[in-house]
Amino acid sequence: MTPAFAEARPVARIELAVAAPLEVADARRGEIAAHFADLTAANPKLWNGSFFLFEDVRVEGDAFRATARPTDYATFLHWRGRGFPGEGHTHVFPVPAVTTADDRLLVGVMGRSTSNAGLAYPPSGSFDHLDLADGRLDPVANMVRELGEEVGMDAARLIPQPGFTVLDSGPGRLALIKRWRARETAADLAAAIAAHIGGEPDPELGGFDFVPFSHRFDAAKTVPYVNALLALLEASGRPT
Repeated sequence: MTPAFAEARPVARIELAVAAPLEVADARRGEIAAHFADLTAANPKLWNGSFFLFEDVRVEGDAFRATARPTDYATFLHWRGRGFPGEGHTHVFPVPAVTTADDRLLVGVMGRSTSNAGLAYPPSGSFDHLDLADGRLDPVANMVRELGEEVGMDAARLIPQPGFTVLDSGPGRLALIKRWRARETAADLAAAIAAHIGGEPDPELGGFDFVPFSHRFDAAKTVPYVNALLALLEASGRPT
């Protein structure tokens, strides 16, 4: 079962060991295939590929730990579509929270071809096989890759802050947030991001914004952790 993280949990380390692939009963496989076929009929560009769901999720001392079970995105979407039933699995995902010199948070608006079309949250993505090294998943490598892919941002130009913050993002979902400080203002960064998105033939993001820490999104236009992150940033200037 996913533990309750009613409050932000700062941790120094993330330990995500990868175990055997997730076992799915034959009857459930048929349901998953039919569900994904329905989704792709409505959205032919919807992606399926490597994905991880997590078990044994916990905080021990200064570390967040969980066991990653390889699966695919179609299986996750079916699980999500069933309302994240309590089967001992959790969707754990990294989030690079890029903040600017003028105290704004970078958020993207997901494009039409994605499963979260229209929702606003920091440019980020779930773990996949590219984040796997030596039997473990690397959240920082994921963040660096996603920033480059989605907004063309070189993480080497940012200042990563120590540690992570674990934030609840609704039933069965936990965000692993790390703050990355930009030396530039929002206005300084906007043109390069717009050029990157505009140059993509099928961009993952349909748009982006830099929102002040005092901003709060309508719940229907974002995912649950985002407003909690903004509140942390507003209160302290750092989420860890």
